[in-house]
Amino acid sequence: MKSMTGFGRGIAEHDGTRVVAEVRALNQRFFELKLAVPRGWGEHEAEIRKTVQTVVARGRVEIFIKSVALKPPPVRLEVNDRLANLYVAELRRLGKQLHLDGNPEIGSILNRPEIFHVVEEENDSRNAFKLGQKALVAALKALDAERVREGRSLLNDFATRVRNIEAAVPRIEKLAEQSRKEIMETFHQRIRELLEELPVNEKRLYEEASSASQHGDISEEITRLRTHLEGLKAILKRKGQIGKSIEFLLQEINREVNTMGSKSQNAALSQVTVEVKAEAERMREQVQNVE
Repeated sequence: MKSMTGFGRGIAEHDGTRVVAEVRALNQRFFELKLAVPRGWGEHEAEIRKTVQTVVARGRVEIFIKSVALKPPPVRLEVNDRLANLYVAELRRLGKQLHLDGNPEIGSILNRPEIFHVVEEENDSRNAFKLGQKALVAALKALDAERVREGRSLLNDFATRVRNIEAAVPRIEKLAEQSRKEIMETFHQRIRELLEELPVNEKRLYEEASSASQHGDISEEITRLRTHLEGLKAILKRKGQIGKSIEFLLQEINREVNTMGSKSQNAALSQVTVEVKAEAERMREQVQNVE
């Protein structure tokens, strides 16, 4: 059993680039991925999704990946030779025209930004993405470890509550039998009262018999409850996605317990069914966090 919530962080570094990946998983019925990645990584979204789904099958997953340069990026100087020659030629022409002595100095064109360009070399996004994948795998591994740890706690909680419900079943049977005897005694008393009426009201007699047969008999519900509990224990031993299967069985268990409670005419039996329902409801809350 794994929890659907958790957090993981991974770092990968190489050749002056560091990539940090953070993964946060939250409760959600179906799988949803939210990405915040460096500019230009959009084309890798399908690959990132595939990597994530090898670890997470259900829930909302938020991924934040940041790439940081640890050293200045390589640069190159671009010189517009043609434009520089034109500047020098024009300066010389103006010097002659204005009868100025000397040749143009290098300083006269050094401050022309259109001639000299300092260009930063673009980093290869593929190399950065490889680092990102490495960091992401490390973050997912940390996330999974946390989800497994929380899953163990959830599993222990489920097992305890299942045992509590199982322990309550014999009490329910005993109280149901006691309640049924009380109902039958009441029924016999009603029969005696009806037989004193002359002529016998057959319709009333059938109604009383039907009511007595329906009230207090919860043997079928107890049998189904036991079956559901056995199924639940089997699911808890399985690996992989079990959250939806647990949720379904808990709905069935809740239905049987509700029926028992509605048929009960015994205060003690009603109290036990309320206790069992509380255990089942607590598990239904917890299963929202199970993958």
